[in-house]
Amino acid sequence: MALSRRLTRRDITLFTISAILTIDGLAAAAAIGVQSLTWWFLSFICFAAPYALISVELGTRWPSRGGIVHWVKLAFGHQWAARASWFYWLNVALWMPAVFIMMAGVFSQIFWPSMPLNIQIIFALVATWLTVLASSLSLEAGKWIPNIGALCKIIVVLFLGVGGLITAWNDGIANPINFTTLMPQWDRGLQFFPVIIFSLMGFDLVCCAGDEIKNPRKDLPVSLLFAGIIITGLYLFAVFGLLVALPVEEIGLISGLLTTLERMLSPLPGSEWLVMILGFLIMFSFIANTVTWSMGSNRAAAEAAHDRDMPAVFGIEHPVHGTPVGASVLSGIVASAAILLYGLMANSAESLYWSLFSFSSLVLLLPYLLLFPAYMVLKKEGQSDSEGWQISESLWKARIVAFLPTLFTAQAVVFFVLPPGTFDPVQTSSTLLGLAVVTGVGEWLCNRNTLPAKEKLSECPAR
Repeated sequence: MALSRRLTRRDITLFTISAILTIDGLAAAAAIGVQSLTWWFLSFICFAAPYALISVELGTRWPSRGGIVHWVKLAFGHQWAARASWFYWLNVALWMPAVFIMMAGVFSQIFWPSMPLNIQIIFALVATWLTVLASSLSLEAGKWIPNIGALCKIIVVLFLGVGGLITAWNDGIANPINFTTLMPQWDRGLQFFPVIIFSLMGFDLVCCAGDEIKNPRKDLPVSLLFAGIIITGLYLFAVFGLLVALPVEEIGLISGLLTTLERMLSPLPGSEWLVMILGFLIMFSFIANTVTWSMGSNRAAAEAAHDRDMPAVFGIEHPVHGTPVGASVLSGIVASAAILLYGLMANSAESLYWSLFSFSSLVLLLPYLLLFPAYMVLKKEGQSDSEGWQISESLWKARIVAFLPTLFTAQAVVFFVLPPGTFDPVQTSSTLLGLAVVTGVGEWLCNRNTLPAKEKLSECPAR
């Protein structure tokens, strides 16, 4: 189905901010203390910047609906593209429950402090299917969810940063910030290093709707650069606000954000209402985040199905909007099953959140072990679908740029499985077993080429 080009520079910028700026990861990253500021800065320079540049070049020289799936297919063939599509899609299906468990925790903290875990699970199930519905809307209507979600995140982050400065001015800094505390520590710091890398993923996501971008060649470079600058500043500002307002030991994965906001806004009149409003903004940002990733990952899965690399059900589209309804509904089913399964195993909302978050993050990183090498292959071949922006015409310079995000991604994968400084044989074996199961299921699905050939969706003019 031919789709009209709806995404403007503003839409691309807000879509990317909505995809990458994850409020649920702020508390987790800040929990390692002041050194997290250094880890964030290093990750921006060595990972996010080259990753964004690579996404711009791929998105302008090889524009596509499938994004990462299309690029891996061009470089390594259909089989590897199918694997990339499977992990890319599955990550969102497994990550949605983690986000909505945290969302339920925020709701509980505001309205129902003693909210039982089973009610939080029901809450997460309802949010999951609302996400499925939203991601099945036309992009003309659905794009407003990530757009508004990005604005909600910006407001919350600004409150965290400004409120942190006010709290530090009135009460003193909760955690001393100096050369010693900023120095990276290779034990606890590396344990949370994968969380930071995960929180920077998503520069390529909008390219999954490359055939709906008005002018990829002109709009992508400007929009992703602008989004990257905003994201960098907001992440550092928010983490700084958390660290100056709360002692590290009081920063929890779920309760840390609202606790910080309550503390910094308590002197203001009507602070309870203000915290409640910010809580609603946080909860909507969670919905927007999952909708944003669902829009991209489901389109990538549908592209693989259209190329007969994934089962036909992933390629079912809405008859009017052309949105990937099949992939969306399947993600809802998998997410619901994950919520119920982990709900039986977890002792608390926080343990449930971390179990889901860590495994889904690991699954997301796997396709990027193919993306960056795929860029090098396409760069070496020197052929593209269109004339677009390039990092450099020099192959060795491009290799240096691609090497850094590849290394950081590989390290994050290893550290998710084997956290530095600790070894939990039960957790490690469970992670490896789960990875083996999802890989096996993916191999089985990717070899079921059942969908008849359809119109070519992968290539589109960059203009």
